[in-house]
This record gives sequence, C-alpha cells and structure tokens, in this order.
Amino acid sequence: MGKHYKEIIWQIMKISIVPCLLWMLCVQLSLAKDLRAQEILSQRISISVTEMDMEKVLEKIEGQTKVRFIYSAEVIHAERKVTLDYQNQRLDTVLEMLLGPLGIEYKVSKKTILLRKAAEKKTSLKTEPFENTIPRAQADRDITGKVLDEKGEPIPGASVVVKGTTVGTSTNIEGIYQLSVPEDKDIVIFSFVGYISQEIRIGNAANLDITLKVDEKALEEVVVVGFGEQKKVSVTGSVSSVTSEVLQQSSSASLANSLSGRLPGLTSIQSGGGQPGRDDATMYLRGAATTNGRSPLILIDGVPRDNIRTLDANEVASVSILKDASATAVFGVRGANGVILITTKRGTAGKNELTINAEQSFTSFTREPERLHSLEYMALRNEASKNDGITPLPFSEETMAKYANPLAGLDPNDPDYARKAMVRKYIYPDHDYYREYISRYAPQTRVNMNVTGGTDKVSYFVNGGYLHQGGNLNTEPKSVLGYDPAAKMDRYNFRANLDYKVTNSLKSFLNIGSYIEQVNMPAAWLYGNSDTGWMMSDLIYQAQTILPITPGPTTIEGFGVAPGQIVDPGYMDRSAFEIMNRMGARNEVRSNLNASFGAEWDLSNVITKGLSLKGMLSYDSKATTAMQGKKSERLYLAEVDMAKDQLSYAVKRSDESLLTLTKGADSRYNINVQGSINYARAFGKHDVTGMILGQRDTWESTAGEIPFNVLGVAGRATYGYDERYLAEVNMGYNGSEQFAPGHRYGFFPAFSAGWIISNENFLKNNRYITNLKLRASYGKVGNDKMGSARFLYQSNITLGGDGPLGSLGLGQTINQGLLGNPNITWEIAKKQNYGLDLQILRDLNLSVDVFKERRSNILITRGTVPEFQGVPLGNIPKVNMGLVDNKGFEIELSYNKAFSKDFKVMVSGNYGYNHNTVKFLDESVRDETYAYRYRSTGFSLNQSWGYKIDYGNGNGYFNSKEELDSYLKTTTYGFGEPRVGDFKYIDLNKDGVINDKDQAPIGYSNIPRVIYGLSLTFEYKGFDLTTFFQGVGKYSSNYSQQGVYEYIIRGTYFDYHKTAWTPERYAAGEKITYPALSTHSNTNHNANDFFVMNRSFTRLKNLVLGYTLPAGALKAVGVSKMRLYVSAQNYFTWAHLKMGHLDPENDASLGYPVTKMANFGLNITF
Repeated sequence: MGKHYKEIIWQIMKISIVPCLLWMLCVQLSLAKDLRAQEILSQRISISVTEMDMEKVLEKIEGQTKVRFIYSAEVIHAERKVTLDYQNQRLDTVLEMLLGPLGIEYKVSKKTILLRKAAEKKTSLKTEPFENTIPRAQADRDITGKVLDEKGEPIPGASVVVKGTTVGTSTNIEGIYQLSVPEDKDIVIFSFVGYISQEIRIGNAANLDITLKVDEKALEEVVVVGFGEQKKVSVTGSVSSVTSEVLQQSSSASLANSLSGRLPGLTSIQSGGGQPGRDDATMYLRGAATTNGRSPLILIDGVPRDNIRTLDANEVASVSILKDASATAVFGVRGANGVILITTKRGTAGKNELTINAEQSFTSFTREPERLHSLEYMALRNEASKNDGITPLPFSEETMAKYANPLAGLDPNDPDYARKAMVRKYIYPDHDYYREYISRYAPQTRVNMNVTGGTDKVSYFVNGGYLHQGGNLNTEPKSVLGYDPAAKMDRYNFRANLDYKVTNSLKSFLNIGSYIEQVNMPAAWLYGNSDTGWMMSDLIYQAQTILPITPGPTTIEGFGVAPGQIVDPGYMDRSAFEIMNRMGARNEVRSNLNASFGAEWDLSNVITKGLSLKGMLSYDSKATTAMQGKKSERLYLAEVDMAKDQLSYAVKRSDESLLTLTKGADSRYNINVQGSINYARAFGKHDVTGMILGQRDTWESTAGEIPFNVLGVAGRATYGYDERYLAEVNMGYNGSEQFAPGHRYGFFPAFSAGWIISNENFLKNNRYITNLKLRASYGKVGNDKMGSARFLYQSNITLGGDGPLGSLGLGQTINQGLLGNPNITWEIAKKQNYGLDLQILRDLNLSVDVFKERRSNILITRGTVPEFQGVPLGNIPKVNMGLVDNKGFEIELSYNKAFSKDFKVMVSGNYGYNHNTVKFLDESVRDETYAYRYRSTGFSLNQSWGYKIDYGNGNGYFNSKEELDSYLKTTTYGFGEPRVGDFKYIDLNKDGVINDKDQAPIGYSNIPRVIYGLSLTFEYKGFDLTTFFQGVGKYSSNYSQQGVYEYIIRGTYFDYHKTAWTPERYAAGEKITYPALSTHSNTNHNANDFFVMNRSFTRLKNLVLGYTLPAGALKAVGVSKMRLYVSAQNYFTWAHLKMGHLDPENDASLGYPVTKMANFGLNITF
C-alpha cells in the first residue's frame, strides 16, 4: 500500500509540477533581473546618524545590506552632513528620503547600486513595483505628513503627486510621506485605489495630514455570474454569494457542509453523517422540481466539477449561486437545477504574503443513545412479552437477581476469588457496548499555508493544505492485528493560480489544483453489499443494538478455547467487534488533478475599444484505488448454565480464512474547451456588454465506458442607461448525447430587466435610501439528468447463452429489456423571478426574491398502462410527461456598522421557502373508496404518507379494554389485531376497516421547504466573536428502522421505550412516549403520524471567539498579523424528533452520526 501510495503522489507531482516549471521559466526569463533588484531594495535596515558625512552614511548602509555603491564624490556631495533616523525600513524607502532632495537617482545591477545625477526630464519620485531607476527632481520646498482613511488608519502606498508634474512619492507602511515641491507649484494630489482623490493647495504648510474618503463606485461589489463577472448593482438575475472569510469560520472537512445556511435558496443537508472521507452533503437550489436528477451544476473557476467536498475553504475566494433563468440560461440543458459557481483565490500585485493556518479539533457525535443497563433491558423485554401474553417471561426474578449482583454467593476469602469474580461478571455482564466500541472524541488536524503576491506583470496564489480526520471507533491496533482497521482520513490539497501579463493587451493564466485523499476503514463485506458507506453504517448499527446482557465480545481463558476469539452476540452471526476488527481493512486512495490554461486578448487597440477574446483549455482527472483485506475467524457461542453458574463455548461458525488482498482501480478524466468573444463599452450614459461563448465537455473512463459529451454555445447581452435602467438577454444552445439525433439540441433563452430607483432624481439625494432596485426575469432552462441510465432512446436488446438446444451448448436467445423511445428529450424549466434590493444608510441591506417555476417534460415511467399489454411494465419506454410546479420566496438581510474604530457589529440573516406540487406523473386514479385517490398528484415530491392517529382521547392509545372493545364493534384493522396500549387509528373513508385506503399525507416531504441562517459578529479592539445559527423547517421522514422500533431480533430498546404505555403508567398519569411494547411487529409498526417525524431543527453551526494581537508587538519578528481563536461547530441542536439519539440531518436512524467539534486555532501572516 505504501509503495502504491507513493506512486500516485509521484504521478500527480509529475503532471502538476512540469506545467508549473514551464510557466515559471517563461515568467522568470522576463523578470529575473527585476526580481533580483527588488530583492535587494526590499531589504530592511535600521540607521540613526546625526551630522554624518554622506559618504560615511553610504558605508554604513553597505555594511548592513552587503551592497556596493558606485558614485562620484562630486555628484553625492560626499562631505555633506546628513541626519537620519529610520528603524526597520526598506532600503528603497531610505534611499528615497536620502537621495531624493539632492536630485540623485539610482540604478540596481546585481549587488551594485549606481548613483548619478538625475536627468531633468525625469522628475518622478514615485517608485513603481519592480522599477529600478528612481529619478529625483530639484525642489524648493519640503512637505511631510500622513495619509489616513476615515477611521484614522494609515494608508500605505497612497500616491502623493504635485499637480501638473511627474514629481511624486508614495506613503510608507505607516502612511507617512515626504515630498519636495517645485517652487512654482502649489497643488498636490493625494490618491489611492478605492478612495476619492483630493487636490490640496499647500500654501506655506510644511506638515500636512490628509484623510481620504471611500469611493463607493470604485468599491462596488463584483459578483461572479455565468462565464463572467458583473457589478452587483447591475445584476438583474437572482444571484447570492458568500466570501472565503465567512466560509473559513467553519472547521468542517467538507466545503458543502460549510455552506449550510449561508445562502438564501441553497439547502445543504449532511444526510450521510460524519464518517471520515464520506461526510458530504445533499444540496438543492430552491428545493426540487423533478423526479430525476436534482443536483445543481457545480463549476470551479468556470469548469464543471462533480463535487466540492474536497475543496479547502482556504483556497476559495467566493461561492455564488445562480437561481433564476436569467442567471442560468447560459448553461442550457444543465441549468434547470441552478448553478453553484466557486472562484478560487488569485494573487494581486503588491507585497508578498505568507499565511499559515493551524487548527486542532476534537470531534464527537451530536447525538448518542443513553446507556441501557442489563436490568433495564430485561425489564423491558419482560414488559413486551407480558403485553403479548407470552409465558413464562424470558427473565425470571432469579435470573435478574444474578445480573443485579453477579458476585452473590462468592467468598471473598477464597484464594480463587478473583478468577471466579471475573467469570461471574463475564457471564452476567452489564455491558455498555456502545461506549466500548465508540470513543467519545476523535482528533481532527488541519494545517494550511497560502503564499500570495505579485507585480504589475505576474501574480500568484499558492496553497497547500493537510487535513487529518480521526474516526470514533475503538479498533484494535495494527501491532496486534497486522493491519489497520481504524476509520480515518488523510487529505493533501494543493493549488497554484498564476497570472501573467504577456503584453499590455495580452494576459494569460494557469490554474492547477489537486488533492490526494487516503481513507481507511474496517472491511465489513456482509451479505454481498460492497458499498463502503453501508459498511460503516452497519457497524454503528451493531454497536448501538448489541444487548448489554451478552457475554463477550471475546472468549476468556480457562474454558477450552484460546482467549480473544470472537463471541457471537446472539443473533444473525454478526458481531460489532468482529466487523470493526477481525474482518480485515479497506484502504482507498483517491486522487484528483485539475488544470486550466487560458489567455485573454484585449482588442481595444486592434479592432475596437472594449472588444476582447478569451480561451481556456481544462483537464480534470480522478482516480480511485482500493486495497481490500478480507478475512474471517471462527465464531463461538457463549453458553451459560445459570443453575450452576458455569460457562462453556460452542462453535457457532467454523469457517476461517487468512487475510486475502484484492485491489481495484478506477480512473476518469474530463476535458473542457471554452472560447469566447467579449465586449464591454460605455457610450456616454449608455453601457453595453456582450458575450458569445462556445464550449465542449468530454468525460471518459479508463473502464471502457462510452465517453459522455456536451456541446454548446452561450450568449449574453446587457444594456444599461444612466445607471438607472437595465436590460439583459441570456441564452444557451446546447446538445446532449442523452437524446436521439434530431432531438439533441435545444435553445434556452432568458430575459431580465432592472430599475435602479435610487438613481432617479427624486431619490438620488435621499440620505436614507442609498440603493433601491427592482428586478424581474423570465426564461427557460433544461435538465438532461435522467438518472444513471444512458441512451434511453435505444431499446435494450441482449443475447443469451441458452436456446432450444442449450444443454448441448447450441443456440442462443434474444432477450428484450427496456424499450427505447427515440422522442425523449430534456426537461424544460420555465422560471419567473421578481426581486427587490434595498440599502438604507449604507449599513442596512435587504434583498427579496419571489420565484415561480414550471418543470415540464419530466421523464417518467407511465403509470396508466394496462398490465396485460404484451410488455412487462418494467420494460415499457420512458416518456416526457411529468409536470411539477415550484414556487417560493427568499429574504436576505444584513447590517454592518462601525460604531468606532474599535467597535464593529455585523448581522446577517437569510430565509428561504419553496413548495413544489406535482401536477402530473401519469398516476393511476384510485377508486372512490380511498380517502385520497392520488398519492402524488396534488402533493409535494416525496410526500410522507401513513395512518392518522386519533388523539381525541388525549393520547392516541387504546387506554382500556372497554375503549378497545367499543372501537372494534364498528372498526377493524386490516393488518392485525390491536391491543390495549396500541395506536388508535382514524377510519378516514368510514368503511369500518383500517387499511391502505385510509392512509393520508403526514407532515411534509423529505426535502426541506424552509431553510434559514443567522450570523452575529462583534469586533472590539483585537477581539472578535461570531455566532452562526442554521436550520431547516417543514421537513419530515418516516423513521421505521431498528433504533426506533423495539421488537427487532431480541429487542432493541432506547431511553424512550422506558416510558412506553402500560396500564400502571397510564393510571398514574405519568408521561407516555411510546405505545405498548411488543416482541414482534404489530399494528403500531406502520407508517403513521407518530413515526413520520418532524425533522425541522435549528443548530448552532459555528461559535468563534478570536483575538488578534496588536500589530506593533509583532513587527520585530516580521509578523504582520497573528490571530488566536477557539471555536465550536454543531455543538447545540434544537430539534423536534421524539427520540433523543437521532440527529435530524441523518437519513438513517442508526447510521454514522453527524459530528460536532471543539477547535483551537492559530492564524499567522508574514
């Protein structure tokens, strides 16, 4: 395994490093000289001299920097007296202040700096990045001062220029500037990106401090849309986004889980639990509107990807979701379910930064069952048997007494007392098997490093990350077993995004991302099921249901069997201890490499202003290699003679096998090619943009599957007038091989408009309403996700090996399977969206969207075809006949206010509601004797159904024999005989029989209708506190598995079974939480409005407390920022489930639970 793991790492390194090296070589050839010069000039020195000769000052600088100055004594005025006091300043800053007033310029060559008199035409004092020659001008007046922002914080790098000249400088890290102004000039311009420039008449001032105000237009938020970006103020579609800073508040190993509750309209449910390496989420955008594929399309940096679980939040710059047709029409047949756009971080010109994040977490399960003691189990089993009229009861008083006091009758003075006591406790145990197999805490470690920076020509962002997830299983060590069955995951992430300005009009980029993930787990191949998620679920299932009275989990010495052998827990030949330790181990290595190379060519100077071309080629490969070690051991049954208190072992299963290794591999790759023509230009008050893009996607597998291809063209045109009236047209023209020739291509247009009312004259100067915009859109998009089957337009015809003379090996048969339908096509979603954006006092932002969708052409199997028509119903062709409506609304509200430079408050919340209704699925109509003649039509997709309980008597149970007998005089159950203490059902159709005809819709669908999130952040000086709540509502499921029902095997009981219905409990008026117990399935164990439970919940998703150390205390060690923090994730949940051990996000009652975490972290920036 180790050798194979290294091979995969090496292959990924070869693929990713070679393009990087070629790229960097090209960049280095053009910038090597500048980089060396910049490295010399960026050295920091400290110098303090008073009235020292210029020549001596230069010698002191040489001593600190190892550079050599070349100059003429006449040029530098060698004997001129100089006074300087600079601490930990860059060399170029010191040289500017020292040489500038003398009209001396310098030029760097390797480790030599040439000083010479500046030419008169070169009067600029401004130093651009990687500029080696710094000209100076003679000046008559010196001014100094600071440039500050509105909070009083310094602005480093601000430009200070004498108006009408090229004389200028820039502020240092403290915001301080010094400028020599020519005698005949009096106005200085102060400017910085994102701020309003100021022109100041200096007069006779020698010291001048300036405050720059934020330029709101320059800082207008830009959002990512399909195949491009738009200013948020000009967006007319329904788009929501979240930034990396918000996502990094979560310590989740899966980015999909970090998105829960963050964006209005996005539902993210961790339905599969928290198993290391499998803790993904199920995601919907605006709910569901189809019976087929419902997952949104995911694009990372413009390239389609299949999931986002493995993305590190530290790599991500922003996540945007596109929800209406206007935003998704450009994706054509893949846009109906919405689109998630993820943009990774990129470098920017300026100071190089190194950021390190380190975090240690401890995970535990959000919900765990209460311990059930042996005496409690026996009492409950007796209670169930008594309710069923079983005699004698399974556990006598004598038996229960032995478990209550297993050491009774032993003489403490007996020399063999210790051994006898151990045996007694073994045969009369009170096990807490759950805690023996499941640890309370598991470690999680995350380390991440970002390096970012650049110049005016090249910028880069490089990220490397490591994540370790430990499992909560108490497995035996590798030193004992010879293999490691521990449940754990190790992931290594790498990303490099490089941007290179080839010329002023040509830019290129290279994106490389990869990960290697090694997932380890026990190997439990039971009943032929090879799904690894099922393996772990079954293990957790067993750990929670093994009876506390069961001896084990292994044999003990002295009874004819070697100690440490597996003991059968008493049913189904399954032992959680065996599954967890003795069946082998499975190790999966998953790797991925994605790379994109592209260029953008500005044709403004070639054809017309605003025109550009862009092209991109992307490659994505994924591979999974699994090494499976499988073995089996002999299984023993512990037999206890209670009359004699004796133990013996019998062989329950004799088959044994040594560890057998098998290996499997699968790899897939995708090639995406895109090319686009883009146009953006302003004509006075008219703003026009346009885009035409063509792309092709090809997915292939080394397993020999037929490649999957999508080909399409996308277009967009926008128009804005006077920043008031907005119009946009989007379209997609796509082809999908899912459909027959002649039906493969479709045209999907969308239209939208916006009105920025706040820019009208009657509101333009309103001090309260700073933004008010109305939006509307309409269009259609498609969906070609038809499940796992492909080419449904063709019939499935197979050749069999047997024929009329099959016994002689002669003849074959032709078998007909699913009939094809050459007319099938994509689903069509026609969507409307109406929105409002409001901003008050620049602090309070409100967005409201109302939407409506009609999904037609849904591919279904007909339900009204007669059974006797010559073709098995399972083989009749699929048809585009389904129809579903979906509607809802979303609200997003945020408030950001800085009350002072020390105190800031940020509040944001979102709420979304969606409700789908099935209009047509070709459902057969039940006869009029049914209370509900339709089970789909008119209801939501996946609506829960069951029997309604009659709570008219106060609790819904038959509380006495008289009540039961009275009920049975008029009504009977069609699925068994009810008992006293059982549920009392309502006869909805009044026919005197409780059966399927009486079932009714209960609760809601298993797709949440309501989603919401609320975030509160407070910052005071260096402290920050953030709380984030997330939840869902109108969300139901039928919990009808073991872990809820009590009768399965020899009884599986939890805390709520302790207060099941009994005559005594009812008579005493005590709390009753469950119907009368039973040893077998009865009338209670049907879908009803007790077991169809409300899964709505509110969860404290994140709680973060951080402290950022003062910057001044860190400068001496070269650290620009250091933050310490503690956080908690999923620590508190408020839910409505009737059983305390169930987590509302888990689909399975006994699956791998969702985890909560306590975290300790450190963030350092250099």
